[in-house]
Amino acid sequence: MKISLVLAALLACCSVLPSSLALEPVPDKLVVLTFDDSVASHHSVVWPLLKRYGFGATFFITEGFSFRTNKRDYMTWEQIAELHKDGFEIGNHTRDHLSVSTRTLGQLREQMEAINARCAEHGIPRPVSFGYPGNAIVPGALPILKELGIRFARRGGAPEHPYDWGRGFAYEPGVDHPLLIPSAGDARPDWTLDDFKRAVEQASVGGPSYTRHTIRKEDGDSRSSSLQRTNARIAVLQFHGVPDREHPWVHTRPERFEEFMRYLHTNNFNVIALRDLARYVDAEQAPADPLAVIEKRKAARNEVLVDGEILDAGNSQTLPARISIQSADGVWHFPKSASTSGSAVRYERRSGFNRTSIEMHTTLSAHPFRVELSPGRYTFSIERGKEFFPETREVMVERGLPKQTFRLRRWVNMNEQGWYSGDTHNHRDPAELPNVMLAEDVNVGLPMVDWTTTSTVAPSASGRGFRGTFGDGPVQIDATHVWQPRNTEYEIFSTGGKNHTLGALLILNHRTRFDQPVFPLQAIAEKARAEGALLDLEKHNWPWSLALVPLLKVDLFELANNHHWETEYGIKNWAVPAPAWMGLSGSGTDNERDWTLYGFQTYYALLNCGFRLRPAAGTANGVHPVPLGFSRVYVHLDQPFSFNGWMKGLAEGRSFVTTGPMMLAKVDGQWPGTAMTNEPKSHQLECTVMSEQPLEAIELIVNGVVTQRFEPQNTKANAGSFESKVLTQFNPKTSSWLAWRCFENRSGNRLRFAHTAPWHFEISGKPLRPRRAETEWLAANVKGEIARSQGIAPESLINDYRRALEIYEQLARTAQ
Repeated sequence: MKISLVLAALLACCSVLPSSLALEPVPDKLVVLTFDDSVASHHSVVWPLLKRYGFGATFFITEGFSFRTNKRDYMTWEQIAELHKDGFEIGNHTRDHLSVSTRTLGQLREQMEAINARCAEHGIPRPVSFGYPGNAIVPGALPILKELGIRFARRGGAPEHPYDWGRGFAYEPGVDHPLLIPSAGDARPDWTLDDFKRAVEQASVGGPSYTRHTIRKEDGDSRSSSLQRTNARIAVLQFHGVPDREHPWVHTRPERFEEFMRYLHTNNFNVIALRDLARYVDAEQAPADPLAVIEKRKAARNEVLVDGEILDAGNSQTLPARISIQSADGVWHFPKSASTSGSAVRYERRSGFNRTSIEMHTTLSAHPFRVELSPGRYTFSIERGKEFFPETREVMVERGLPKQTFRLRRWVNMNEQGWYSGDTHNHRDPAELPNVMLAEDVNVGLPMVDWTTTSTVAPSASGRGFRGTFGDGPVQIDATHVWQPRNTEYEIFSTGGKNHTLGALLILNHRTRFDQPVFPLQAIAEKARAEGALLDLEKHNWPWSLALVPLLKVDLFELANNHHWETEYGIKNWAVPAPAWMGLSGSGTDNERDWTLYGFQTYYALLNCGFRLRPAAGTANGVHPVPLGFSRVYVHLDQPFSFNGWMKGLAEGRSFVTTGPMMLAKVDGQWPGTAMTNEPKSHQLECTVMSEQPLEAIELIVNGVVTQRFEPQNTKANAGSFESKVLTQFNPKTSSWLAWRCFENRSGNRLRFAHTAPWHFEISGKPLRPRRAETEWLAANVKGEIARSQGIAPESLINDYRRALEIYEQLARTAQ
């Protein structure tokens, strides 16, 4: 009897509840994927990834932009129909990508019906989901959308968040209007996995509680709504092209998108299309005031929108530059360009060798910037290459903060003196170089577009380089900034299927891709020479570095390399240790100064053996925590700037490398790289060093020995920099070489340096002779490599090593 009464009571309750009680509870970690604008990569890139992971998604279709004629960048209707047939939702995005406003409301029906008609032509159901084009919203659109059968409509993260950041709030059923569903995230080119996680991890449920809501009818009457689960949050994500060539400000790189999808899969998110919300949400249930929650969220946010600009103090023109912003609690922030024609490229790297060695910055085009910050104290640091004083400013962020203007003061203009800088070893995405090279004022960039780390895999096939179609010629950014895509790195960590490190070899400015593995080495060198390329040793203490020099007649030696960082020195006890005769502490890699001197003395030993390598400088920016061009090489040109002229000057050694000071030196009026053949005589030497900070020393190097050490004058220049000059003489008795170097002290026991390329002096009948300690070390190094690599490396490499050993042993017989 008691059971019957309970059953009767339950039936009575059910009879007065609406049918929508059959809705499923919103699951935890529910994500909706949406893709705007009919981009071709939705079919070629996005579709296969979604299928791999079993994800649902909505594709919002428009015929706007160049859809009708540009089938390289936009889908065909046949491809759109394929997405539908494979189970994905096709949504309405208006025919012409109409921005919805009070002014355009009269066009909205016709614009949407045009897409509805095209869907019908291709067997696609009438769309029930709508994406606001450009994320522009107006309340007057809601009755029109409802009349046209739209159940769910997605907007962007604005107006709660500024459009630029792609940030937003999760959709809260019963709180947000179903025709004004916010995007929890709108993907941007600079999105990292952390940005993506911040969006999707808003998806949550707060427990099995329900609230009865009221639905307002158009005639003002009301009726009881369904029970709706409260505290449920659904992360609706908005993407555009993957990639998106026509709209780079909302572009997502395919590899980054794959990382995002993998994160959803690995962390068990439920991923659906927008229409599938009908399983969990009553689309008829809407708040009385559709904008109330938007205003509430806006009022609850305390972030301040900070506007800023970076100007040249000399002419008040906006400068491209690098900016770092850090809060008092150590959090880094990354601004955006305030101009639709501007760009801002975010760079975040932390060393795997030293977790306190970090580089966090944004490179900005020559436009104003803006950043959202919570109230508090922040440090703004602004730099532009080597030729401007940096500026650091403490800013107290609060409501009403005026626009922040930073004026960078130039302390030297090297281009006016015929010197142009380059970074000969970087791993920066070519798409970012137009922004980054101007911000860092690097005149020539040589990115490693192809790169392999395995001895049996060709650089062109490794997948470690950059995807894309690149020509064989330089790409001009402006009159004095250019990059060349044809550069390749063989950086071998895996040999013969085993973890066996050999080292790196760079091939700069070649013509065709290297589609062969690293062995045999001679084939690589022959192809490089045939194409007019330069061979760069990269770093001096790789296991194979010293053997490569006599084998391949290497051209360049990176005196400033990718272990020189602006941040804390980070890579210690690395690779082959320095020999005892160099007089360095520990392995020669334990601190920044020893690492630098280890490289210098290795270079000197090779020069003494007659290998006339010219200096280069690279950063591996893109991999390491260091800005592009922190280490750079300046090349002198007698003619107006050109890429070919610069590469010729680099090959001839009309250069100096620097991490800070500018070192201009001549012998008898000739720049570095000059070879002088004559009887012994006195040569006039002049060296001028300009530096941002006072110098520690200027040193003259002859045949690898510091023969004179000069105390710098450090005369204060008008611009606020320092200048030191040296005039002296050199009278060689035998064939010799000389070069200049200097050191500049920085706070925290750090240093900056500059080093010229050498001048060579040839005295008939009196050849240059290496030192015995040098040749014994070079030979011992190669012997050690033969023993270490025997049975692992191919016999061709072992034979190459034997030939290198023979050369060094021959040189040892001439040593002094």
